[in-house]
Amino acid sequence: MGWKIDEIDRKILEILREDARVSNEKLGRKIGLSEPAARRRAANLVSRGVIKRFTIDVEEGGGIQALVHISTSPHASSEKVAKALASEAGIGAVWEVSGDMDFAITISAPDMDSLNKRVDEIRALEIVRKTKTSIIMKKWR
Repeated sequence: MGWKIDEIDRKILEILREDARVSNEKLGRKIGLSEPAARRRAANLVSRGVIKRFTIDVEEGGGIQALVHISTSPHASSEKVAKALASEAGIGAVWEVSGDMDFAITISAPDMDSLNKRVDEIRALEIVRKTKTSIIMKKWR
């Protein structure tokens, strides 16, 4: 992650975090550059890997989401664990984290029973030693 970004890049990232579909013209106005210059700056952030993807947040409505911290077998490679977790149904993001747990995932389900079943499926994976689940009460950002 050794990117060198300046204040204009930071402003572009802030604007795109709020609205990834903002037009280059509007982006340029907000950062004080012309449309072509704003387009080039944003494209440069993509080509350098600073911006990995443009995505959307979907409000599932009525479902339950949880954050699950996972401790894994010391013999399992990070790549193997990440691929195994990402292939499970209902899992959103998968992060490798520091601390006493090795991974954190977001998981969603239509109801508590389904969420419990998904967490049990995660726990049943051979590479998983321990989990700690927190129900997400409210998303602020």
